[in-house]
Amino acid sequence: MRFSAYSHTRYEKFELRVRIVALLLCLDCVGCVSSNTIARRALEAPNQQFKPSKSYRKFSLIATNFPELQVDVGPPPATLEMTVIEPGDYGAKIISCFTEHRSLLTGFRAHYRFKFGINFSQYPPRPRLFQTNNIRGTVFLLHGYAGDKNFMLGWELALAQAGYETVSVDLRGHGHSTGDRIYFGGIERTDLEQCLDSLVRERVCDGRVGVLGISYGAVLALQWAAIDERVKSVTAISPYSDPGTAVETFLGVKAPLMPGRMKRKVAANITADLASRWPDLTTATAVHEIKQPILFVRGARDKLCSEEFMRNLEKAAPHGSEVMVVPLANHLDAGLCINQLEGPVTNWLGGHLTR
Repeated sequence: MRFSAYSHTRYEKFELRVRIVALLLCLDCVGCVSSNTIARRALEAPNQQFKPSKSYRKFSLIATNFPELQVDVGPPPATLEMTVIEPGDYGAKIISCFTEHRSLLTGFRAHYRFKFGINFSQYPPRPRLFQTNNIRGTVFLLHGYAGDKNFMLGWELALAQAGYETVSVDLRGHGHSTGDRIYFGGIERTDLEQCLDSLVRERVCDGRVGVLGISYGAVLALQWAAIDERVKSVTAISPYSDPGTAVETFLGVKAPLMPGRMKRKVAANITADLASRWPDLTTATAVHEIKQPILFVRGARDKLCSEEFMRNLEKAAPHGSEVMVVPLANHLDAGLCINQLEGPVTNWLGGHLTR
């Protein structure tokens, strides 16, 4: 049975809303929609604003086959939901590739389209679980902004079939987790610390873990590793530099009609809101505090995680850190390029998580 999706549809609804706001601003309706309003919306819990794309909703059907846990965290109080997948052969084959699309009229190359899917030899999956002594470690998986743990299903299955126990988390304000707003890591890094505390108490894992995150999840992975020495391996795919820059760049790509001054105001408002409690949430600062080497990944066409920014992160990172570039991938595609990244990531985990 095959489950497939196209990554470029993921933010269609969010993009439409932002474009409507941009249009209002361009029509001088600033009195109706201010930078403060947009900033407040950006900090509200995504699961209270957006519904998952139809392309990915089907993956939730697969996720119901695996055990889920809930952990209370805070303050402020929230309940996070997690899916735990044991190491084993799930009969899953992941497909991630780029296909070239040409114009039927001219035959000229038009663009590359990213395709992602999972094939199962049987459904529902009936895994052949590995013996306990074959478990290579526990890896937390952290999704991006407005996503949920089901978005990480491909990584869950790939790493489980490579011998790792995986824990995929609905971050605060995402998926089935509670929480009225997000904090770009100020609170979320301690949420993850408390999640690991709970799993150790329940003997789900032994406390030595790795973490793989995408975009927003990549930054949270780095911030968590900076304060928790139990995190022995970090794979950061498409991280951004800081909350303000992330929001401004995202608006620049998704809402090109929005005036530059408005984008800067929105970014400044978000930065000021967070800085009142956490003066420095920059990714480079978190990287400076991490002692273990880091595997960084970016897409060659990623405008949010630029080549220059990645070079600067690598300079700030511990000795032995590495950078991988996925050809043709943009910011959204890179995290799902599992066929391209599975080998390097499992090799990285094998060399660092088991030390």
